[in-house]
Amino acid sequence: MAATPSGPKLRFCPESNDLLYPKEDRERKKLVFVCRNCGYQEDADPSNWCVYRNEIQHSHRERTVILQDVRADPTLPRTKDVHCPACNHNEAVFFSASTEEGMTLFFNCTSCGHRWRDYV
Repeated sequence: MAATPSGPKLRFCPESNDLLYPKEDRERKKLVFVCRNCGYQEDADPSNWCVYRNEIQHSHRERTVILQDVRADPTLPRTKDVHCPACNHNEAVFFSASTEEGMTLFFNCTSCGHRWRDYV
Protein backbone atom coordinates (compact mmCIF):
# COMPACT_ATOMS: atom_id res chain seq x y z
CA MET A 1 0.00 0.00 0.00
CA ALA A 2 1.46 3.39 -1.00
CA ALA A 3 1.71 6.25 1.48
CA THR A 4 -0.48 9.26 0.83
CA PRO A 5 1.57 12.30 -0.25
CA SER A 6 -0.54 14.79 1.74
CA GLY A 7 -0.36 13.15 5.17
CA PRO A 8 2.43 13.38 7.73
CA LYS A 9 5.03 10.61 7.51
CA LEU A 10 6.81 8.85 10.36
CA ARG A 11 10.56 9.39 10.37
CA PHE A 12 13.10 6.95 11.80
CA CYS A 13 16.68 7.35 13.01
CA PRO A 14 19.22 5.94 10.52
CA GLU A 15 21.52 4.95 13.43
CA SER A 16 19.21 3.33 15.99
CA ASN A 17 16.05 2.83 13.89
CA ASP A 18 13.98 4.53 16.63
CA LEU A 19 11.19 6.97 15.92
CA LEU A 20 12.24 10.61 15.39
CA TYR A 21 10.22 13.19 17.35
CA PRO A 22 9.58 16.82 16.32
CA LYS A 23 11.39 19.47 18.35
CA GLU A 24 12.00 23.20 18.03
CA ASP A 25 15.60 24.34 17.53
CA ARG A 26 15.22 27.74 19.21
CA GLU A 27 18.68 29.03 18.28
CA ARG A 28 18.19 28.46 14.55
CA LYS A 29 14.39 28.92 14.70
CA LYS A 30 13.78 25.67 12.84
CA LEU A 31 11.77 22.51 13.27
CA VAL A 32 13.97 19.42 13.65
CA PHE A 33 13.36 15.71 14.19
CA VAL A 34 15.33 14.18 17.06
CA CYS A 35 16.04 10.61 18.16
CA ARG A 36 15.43 10.28 21.91
CA ASN A 37 17.77 7.30 22.10
CA CYS A 38 21.01 8.46 20.44
CA GLY A 39 20.47 12.21 19.94
CA TYR A 40 20.58 12.10 16.13
CA GLN A 41 18.73 15.03 14.58
CA GLU A 42 17.80 16.29 11.14
CA ASP A 43 16.09 19.42 9.87
CA ALA A 44 12.46 19.06 8.92
CA ASP A 45 11.61 19.53 5.26
CA PRO A 46 9.48 22.72 4.99
CA SER A 47 7.03 20.92 2.70
CA ASN A 48 6.45 18.40 5.49
CA TRP A 49 5.99 20.69 8.52
CA CYS A 50 2.60 19.27 9.42
CA VAL A 51 3.32 17.12 12.47
CA TYR A 52 -0.29 16.31 13.33
CA ARG A 53 -3.59 17.44 11.87
CA ASN A 54 -6.96 16.72 13.45
CA GLU A 55 -9.95 17.46 11.25
CA ILE A 56 -13.32 17.35 12.98
CA GLN A 57 -16.48 17.07 10.93
CA HIS A 58 -19.58 18.56 12.56
CA SER A 59 -23.17 17.91 11.58
CA HIS A 60 -25.37 20.91 10.73
CA ARG A 61 -27.06 20.61 14.14
CA GLU A 62 -23.72 20.67 16.00
CA ARG A 63 -22.60 23.77 14.05
CA THR A 64 -25.78 25.59 15.09
CA VAL A 65 -25.07 24.90 18.77
CA ILE A 66 -21.46 26.07 18.38
CA LEU A 67 -22.57 29.34 16.74
CA GLN A 68 -25.12 30.07 19.50
CA ASP A 69 -22.53 30.09 22.30
CA VAL A 70 -19.77 32.22 20.74
CA ARG A 71 -20.66 35.58 22.28
CA ALA A 72 -19.92 34.21 25.76
CA ASP A 73 -16.54 32.76 24.70
CA PRO A 74 -13.76 34.85 26.32
CA THR A 75 -11.11 33.46 23.97
CA LEU A 76 -12.66 34.89 20.79
CA PRO A 77 -11.67 38.38 19.61
CA ARG A 78 -14.09 41.27 19.95
CA THR A 79 -14.46 44.41 17.89
CA LYS A 80 -16.17 47.75 18.41
CA ASP A 81 -15.76 48.73 14.74
CA VAL A 82 -19.02 47.16 13.53
CA HIS A 83 -22.71 47.90 14.07
CA CYS A 84 -25.26 45.13 14.52
CA PRO A 85 -27.85 45.19 11.72
CA ALA A 86 -30.57 44.24 14.23
CA CYS A 87 -29.97 46.57 17.23
CA ASN A 88 -27.15 48.93 16.07
CA HIS A 89 -24.95 47.93 19.04
CA ASN A 90 -21.26 48.52 18.26
CA GLU A 91 -19.61 45.45 19.85
CA ALA A 92 -19.43 41.94 18.40
CA VAL A 93 -17.49 38.73 18.78
CA PHE A 94 -16.01 37.52 15.49
CA PHE A 95 -14.26 34.53 13.96
CA SER A 96 -13.36 33.41 10.46
CA ALA A 97 -14.12 30.23 8.58
CA SER A 98 -13.66 28.87 5.08
CA THR A 99 -16.94 28.32 3.29
CA GLU A 100 -17.98 27.39 -0.23
CA GLU A 101 -17.93 31.12 -1.08
CA GLY A 102 -14.37 31.59 0.27
CA MET A 103 -13.18 33.10 3.55
CA THR A 104 -16.03 34.43 5.70
CA LEU A 105 -16.06 36.52 8.88
CA PHE A 106 -18.86 35.61 11.28
CA PHE A 107 -20.03 38.27 13.75
CA ASN A 108 -22.18 37.77 16.83
CA CYS A 109 -23.62 40.86 18.56
CA THR A 110 -22.72 40.92 22.27
CA SER A 111 -25.97 42.76 23.08
CA CYS A 112 -28.79 41.00 21.24
CA GLY A 113 -27.02 37.85 19.93
CA HIS A 114 -27.80 38.57 16.27
CA ARG A 115 -25.43 36.76 13.87
CA TRP A 116 -24.29 38.00 10.48
CA ARG A 117 -21.51 37.39 7.95
CA ASP A 118 -19.00 39.46 6.06
CA TYR A 119 -17.47 37.83 3.00
CA VAL A 120 -13.75 38.62 2.78
